[in-house]
Amino acid sequence: MKILIIDTETTGLNPDRNHLLEIAAILWSVKHRCILMQVSTLIGYEQIIENPAEPINGISSQSLELTFNYKDGLKIIAKMSLFAAYICSHNAQFDRSFCRGIEELELPMNNWIDTQDLVYPKSQYIASTSLNNLAIAHRIPIVDAHRALNDCQVLVNLLALIPDLEIQLSKAARPKVLVKSLEEKPGTLSKKHGFRWNSIIPFAWAKYMPEEDISLLPFKAIRVRS
Repeated sequence: MKILIIDTETTGLNPDRNHLLEIAAILWSVKHRCILMQVSTLIGYEQIIENPAEPINGISSQSLELTFNYKDGLKIIAKMSLFAAYICSHNAQFDRSFCRGIEELELPMNNWIDTQDLVYPKSQYIASTSLNNLAIAHRIPIVDAHRALNDCQVLVNLLALIPDLEIQLSKAARPKVLVKSLEEKPGTLSKKHGFRWNSIIPFAWAKYMPEEDISLLPFKAIRVRS
């Protein structure tokens, strides 16, 4: 099995108002635990756009001027996706929403897996499912965090530690419903199980997950009709 691991950097959190700045992809063999191909590119713009997230991702507005053929990189990533059983991303809903509709980035939208839903060897010791928390718990070095290719490489190293990865990917690919946690603040268990505060549902912990797994949570949660 091959999977395509994707990460993005953006100017903000809202795909309707903010811009995609960078995308990286790694085509990875699950069987051989081997990187087959990797691509990373900034996204060029005809007019200079502001990047309020520059203190986090270090991408300056000036570097995004349309002076390079970034579309070739997007075409390669689209072709890489043809060889992948799944597209994997840490917080897949976020990355998928920014990839949708980008010219020359023709990715399938129906086979994405959120790698926050996987169980890592030391998952029980982390306070949240963030990539940095998982990397620290598993002693994986973090170099230049919040640049797309580096984050993809951290995720590759994490996935390589999961012995039953193919089984977990298959489970994570099941249809999902929107679920709201009923755990009271501060929502410690909700956060540990990948629920996000005030992101999908205002002022609540929520995530998308298989409906049959709701009863397995160590706190009360309900399906939300959306």
